Amino acid sequence: MKILLLIGVILSAGMLLIKPMETSAHGTENHGKMVPTDAQMKKLHAMMPMFSYASAGLETALEKGEITAVKTEAGKILAAIPDLKRSKPHKNIKQRKKFVGLATNLEEAVSSTVNLGKKGDLAGAKAAFRKVEEACAACHAKFR
Repeated sequence: MKILLLIGVILSAGMLLIKPMETSAHGTENHGKMVPTDAQMKKLHAMMPMFSYASAGLETALEKGEITAVKTEAGKILAAIPDLKRSKPHKNIKQRKKFVGLATNLEEAVSSTVNLGKKGDLAGAKAAFRKVEEACAACHAKFR
């Protein structure tokens, strides 16, 4: 009996290695058997890691007072926002207006962060950056 169980576990593990990887939602969540063919969903999947890396870079640049890096990292986020606004969320799809509204909040918070940084107001820029993080968290809580 134990041998059969062991064989079953080994076969199951082997199938995970052989089976094509299913598309994951932002690295940790699964769509199950659904493979998104929607081009905009594919863009959304590509955007999320970029948002994460750019946001981390933005935070680091603010801590170091490197305004050029603040503009660079914020620019990466701002350039992707139009695609974010065209995307469909993973859940609560019928509340897409709210999704777009949260993307707009993100855009405004990132713009504010950059503008305050350009003016030399690093304390204000850091406070605006917290709103960037809040916008991300609110969207993920509702739509991911």
